[in-house]
Amino acid sequence: MGSTIQKMNTGISVPNDPIINYIEGEGNLGVDITPVMIKVVDASVKKAYSGARRITWNEVYAGQKAFDLTGEWLPEDTLQSMNEGLISIKGPLTTPVGGASGA
Repeated sequence: MGSTIQKMNTGISVPNDPIINYIEGEGNLGVDITPVMIKVVDASVKKAYSGARRITWNEVYAGQKAFDLTGEWLPEDTLQSMNEGLISIKGPLTTPVGGASGA
């Protein structure tokens, strides 16, 4: 299930099963790299802590995937999860080119 990393007066308190948010990213790079990153980090944590700790991964959405699912580029749920979890990992996101109004 996972537990939230807590901010303390003296730093942070990391449980044995911290929830880490991640944004997969877009394009071939994000889709290819993120699953491998998760496997590498999981294996590293397992080896470093002899299986006593493990990460609970929580996918949150931003960019095109978020827009396709929610109609928003950066949903409030994503921001809330990232604020509550304190630690997040983000894959590469596309940057819109042209067509922006304003400025």
